[in-house]
Amino acid sequence: MKNSNIVKLISNYGSRLWSLVSVFIFVPFYIKILGVENYAVIGFYTLILGIISFADSGMSSAVIKEFSQNNSPSYKYSVFRGIENLYLKVCLLIIAVLVLGSGFIAGKWLNSNTIDVKSLAYYISLIGIGATLQLLSSLYYGALFGLGEQVKSNFYQIIWNIFRAGIVIPVLIFYKPELEVYFIWQIICNLVYLVILRLESMSILKKMDSSLERAFKKIPDTILSYIGGMVFISVISAVNIQADKIITSSIFPLKTFGYYNLASLISQIPVILGTPLVMFAFPLFSKFASDQKNVNLTFDKIAYLLSIVIFPVSFVIMFFPEEILKLWNGKNIEPQMFEPLGHVTRLLITGSVFLALQLPLFYILLSKGKTKYTIYQGVVQIIVGIPLLYICAKYYGLEAVPFPWILINFGSFLFLLFIVFKSFIEIKYSYYLKRMIFIPGFISLLITFLFYELHQVLHVNIIIYLAGIGGLSLLINILADNIFAKRLYSSFKHLYNFPK
Repeated sequence: MKNSNIVKLISNYGSRLWSLVSVFIFVPFYIKILGVENYAVIGFYTLILGIISFADSGMSSAVIKEFSQNNSPSYKYSVFRGIENLYLKVCLLIIAVLVLGSGFIAGKWLNSNTIDVKSLAYYISLIGIGATLQLLSSLYYGALFGLGEQVKSNFYQIIWNIFRAGIVIPVLIFYKPELEVYFIWQIICNLVYLVILRLESMSILKKMDSSLERAFKKIPDTILSYIGGMVFISVISAVNIQADKIITSSIFPLKTFGYYNLASLISQIPVILGTPLVMFAFPLFSKFASDQKNVNLTFDKIAYLLSIVIFPVSFVIMFFPEEILKLWNGKNIEPQMFEPLGHVTRLLITGSVFLALQLPLFYILLSKGKTKYTIYQGVVQIIVGIPLLYICAKYYGLEAVPFPWILINFGSFLFLLFIVFKSFIEIKYSYYLKRMIFIPGFISLLITFLFYELHQVLHVNIIIYLAGIGGLSLLINILADNIFAKRLYSSFKHLYNFPK
């Protein structure tokens, strides 16, 4: 039972849900203790982490992919050590670039009314060190994942997140409420987390074969080719996903960027909730790469679970953005900002739905080593999306920034859908669109609309409405799917009985 599919899936969600909940719990404290502008610098940490994620270049996914297949312990160890050495060199280079370039970033990129350029440069140097350590830990997290230790890796991630995001609050309150303390704490937590994950990964590998030290060889050419393809994907993906934040942080004052970051955090919920599902499925896609029947079955289950999870949540945010902002951070947001932030949140969440729907399609291609399609997609996104983002931000203000986000993610979803269904999945378009999009989307939209209308008449705590919408949508979606598939009304085991 320890490593069963359902336990792994639950642990994936436990880790991601805690990360999500921790954001809603701790961000208001950061703003209250440090102020909106200082919080924007913390948001810049997330931006830097997103930008430098290109350095991963598929290395952690390569480890998951190779570890998930039936390779010998010596081969796995050789791959692990070779990629680790390459990753370390790349991370040291990133730290050097960020530290040496901190003055330029502080002076030419960010616009602060209260923090001097010298202090900003110092914070960016600390951000560079902390974010790079966090990035490197993804390699060891991926190693545990690929070795089947998803429960253990998720447990460590939850503990790390508690210390990194939660314990820092009393440190700021009782020691010193300054950004320097916050970022140094991040560095310490990230370093300890990284060391623990590496020790665990090495321990498991050596238990498989005690003579592994003699197995260390160079990285196989096939993996280097895979990583090479992923370099382009990672660079393009980092630019596309972070483009709105890059532009808003450079055009608008830090305070405005801080507010935009709040809307952006809420809009990431569909992707955050969808990621545990596809990360659970990725090793299965890799394992069954030559078994089309099991690939189809895994995709069918993951795509459906993704839909019934993200549609209810996304429609809730679309209908109740201002209420959610007030519930979450009401005391820290200026009253005149709720309406524009609600508008921005509503649009951003629309784009994020299409991004979340891409996840199973992307990981199908990744499991088969087909990176060229994602490269094509990303190049077009940059050529079209970046200029549009700049024009919208520069000439039409903050509320126009999300429109290019919707456009590029909708277009990317259609493109990946066409490629995957044409060559890599034996499932009919009509079946996918009906079961994964139209039915769960319509049910979730209808229930959310009814609750929204009820909210206009009966003003009770918004949490009750949110819980009611989520629970009822999930229940009716599963019931409707059972009716259409002619299963028992109460059937649910089909949702998680993945092939082994």
